[in-house]
Amino acid sequence: MKKVAILVIGALNQPVYLHYLRTYWSTFIKYAESELSSIDIYLLFERKWNLEEFSYLNEHIIVDQNEDYNDLVGSNQYTNIIPGILSKTIHALELLVDHYDVFFRTNVSSMIHTTSFLNLVSSKAEIKYSGQGIWKEALRKDLIYHNRIGPDKSIKSLIELEEYPGNSFITGSGYFLGKKDVQDILKNKSKIRYDIVDDVSIGLMIKDHEYIPNFTLKLTTNDSIEIMIQKLRSESYSHVRLQHMKLQKAQELWDIISSTEMLERLIYY
Repeated sequence: MKKVAILVIGALNQPVYLHYLRTYWSTFIKYAESELSSIDIYLLFERKWNLEEFSYLNEHIIVDQNEDYNDLVGSNQYTNIIPGILSKTIHALELLVDHYDVFFRTNVSSMIHTTSFLNLVSSKAEIKYSGQGIWKEALRKDLIYHNRIGPDKSIKSLIELEEYPGNSFITGSGYFLGKKDVQDILKNKSKIRYDIVDDVSIGLMIKDHEYIPNFTLKLTTNDSIEIMIQKLRSESYSHVRLQHMKLQKAQELWDIISSTEMLERLIYY
């Protein structure tokens, strides 16, 4: 059985993120700790967060020790996600690369369908950079579209990217990396672009990828609770993306999941 590390980008700056940590992720982590020998879950945080509330999850928390991101990007490039998410991800990969065969990077507003997820991992002879939401051969076009390239930008010209093998990227809400992918990324750590969005930067580093159909089920705040539950019960998926969910709706959804057979469908065998 392949050993899997699930890496969850954590944050405490929105009430809905706290909700996900206190409910779903705490429940899943404790279950995996006692019952799933092939999966370990890690919550990735920056140093700035006070994590005292989640001290009971200390063994599953990795804190990025980088105190100053000025060595990664210029101050004018800072956003609420750049370079923090990528720095947390790389830090975790460095710590864990020798201990796992497969890495799954996701975010706190996600859930895992345990059985489907494990069946998928075990069914493949090798896991490589893969997922469902793929911008195929569109990475450089995406950078241009989002105005990330130009004389006044950190990337002055596409010529700067000629040394990078990848031109596709997979959404950061859920992608796999195989051990070899991670080793290659870390071997070329000095080339990592921290000045762009994390999932795009990872895509730059990797030439090949694999599309996984029916992997992610996306639920949005515009879906009714009834529609969400119907989809969770009837559709095939391994990963659930709770996209832009408002706190009240996320709470309503969890109340139903946790009080019905849905909790067993998602987490337990």
